[in-house]
Amino acid sequence: MKNLKLVFAIIAVICVVSLACRANDSTNAPVKPYPLKTCLVCSMELGMMGGKPYEFVYQGQQIKLCSADERELFDKAPDKYMKKLADAVAKLKK
Repeated sequence: MKNLKLVFAIIAVICVVSLACRANDSTNAPVKPYPLKTCLVCSMELGMMGGKPYEFVYQGQQIKLCSADERELFDKAPDKYMKKLADAVAKLKK
C-alpha cells in the first residue's frame, strides 16, 4: 500500500512539473509581428472599415484581420492563409 501511494505521488509530481513546463514554453515564446498592412483573409487595408483590426496569435505568428467574423474563415483553412502570409512576406523581401 505504501508503494502504491508513493507511485501515485511521483506520477502527480511529474504531471504538475510537465504542465508547468508547457505553460512556460508557450508564454515565453517570442511572437513574430504581423508584417502586412492588409487583412490576411480579405486583403483589404486594415482599419479601412474604421475599427481596430482583430488580432490573435497562431503558431507564434501574430495575425491581423479586419474583424472577428473573419476568424472563422481563417480557422477553416489556416494552412492556406499561413501560405498566403509566407508568400506575401517573400514578396516584401524582394
